Amino acid sequence: MKIRLTDFDEPFVTAGTVFTFTGEHPFDKGPVDFMLCEYHSGKADRCEFAFYCVSGYHSGSLEYVLPIEAKAEGAVAAVSTQWLKEHWKSHVYGGCEACDVMLSNRIWDQNEKYKSNTKE
Repeated sequence: MKIRLTDFDEPFVTAGTVFTFTGEHPFDKGPVDFMLCEYHSGKADRCEFAFYCVSGYHSGSLEYVLPIEAKAEGAVAAVSTQWLKEHWKSHVYGGCEACDVMLSNRIWDQNEKYKSNTKE
């Protein structure tokens, strides 16, 4: 199941979520996948999450360590969906808008709640 970042109405996303978008230089032209992963930088201005590229030539490369402002509120180990919607182009990847990013997570495929909320 894939859903547009801008249509995703949950308050947060968790590690393992894949963000797919159309890449441009320096990435391959075509689909590029970034995975949200735990990453403990030890810096006070960073949260414990980062994006790794998991497709093409850049696969396995650390792309962006998220700032502390991106962390979801509360006791959850997650990133704020609203922060990602508002800052995708300026902070994560400047080559596309948040509305051009598709999310997927294997856990969603196993959860009935998400199966009825698919918007492609």
